[in-house]
Amino acid sequence: MNSIEIIKYFETKYPTDLAYEWDNVGLQVGTLNSKVERVLVTLDITKAVVKEAIKNKVNLIISHHPLMFKPMKNVVFDSPRGWIIKNLIQHNIAVYSAHTNFDVADGGMNDVLANVLGINNPELMDEVDNIGRCGLINKIKLTDFVDFVKETFKLESVKVIGKTDKTVEKVGISGGSGSHHMYAAKKKNCDVYITGDVTYHTALDAIQLGITLIDVGHHIEVIFVEYIANLLQKQFKDINFIKSSIDTNPYKEF
Repeated sequence: MNSIEIIKYFETKYPTDLAYEWDNVGLQVGTLNSKVERVLVTLDITKAVVKEAIKNKVNLIISHHPLMFKPMKNVVFDSPRGWIIKNLIQHNIAVYSAHTNFDVADGGMNDVLANVLGINNPELMDEVDNIGRCGLINKIKLTDFVDFVKETFKLESVKVIGKTDKTVEKVGISGGSGSHHMYAAKKKNCDVYITGDVTYHTALDAIQLGITLIDVGHHIEVIFVEYIANLLQKQFKDINFIKSSIDTNPYKEF
């Protein structure tokens, strides 16, 4: 079997034309017209992930975050990204990325996150950007909900912005850096909105807006790894789909 057969199936669920214009999805390095036996699924592509791929003798890496967002002016082997590209080519490892097309698709990132949180009948949260999900959960105190979020995503801590002495019944969520969608969450009357990478000034705006945010960090999108590996393993039983064991989260708790 060639890699192209896996990607054709993948793109029936997450078409590349769903991606935002600024994004860079699809084949990043190598060719899909080559035999595949082992596939590594990862959130990010780092040197450690490439070493893991080489060790496991994989033919294809499927990542959520693209290796290259913008055109590169040069490929210098002494640089981290240049080293990655050189070693991918030397070991005949192709890289395919599914980013915002996976985020916005039905059954994609935000549906997976909503399901994990137990949101009932999730609906589209931001109709303008076609992203995020919101819906009802069993009524719960915010402090208890925060504990549930930390346990669910295996987080030692989260950042909470806004009122904490409240109950939660309607929840909005958007993976990645989705703080600018808080206005849509407010319009949907969400009691709390969960996302990552909330900046200081955005946090101040949220308080003025009167919405409670939970900043869980960008890395919760690591849920991509298990979901996609399991999905593809069921479809292609003769291929070994390996879930990356590398923790690519750049933030460490002390």
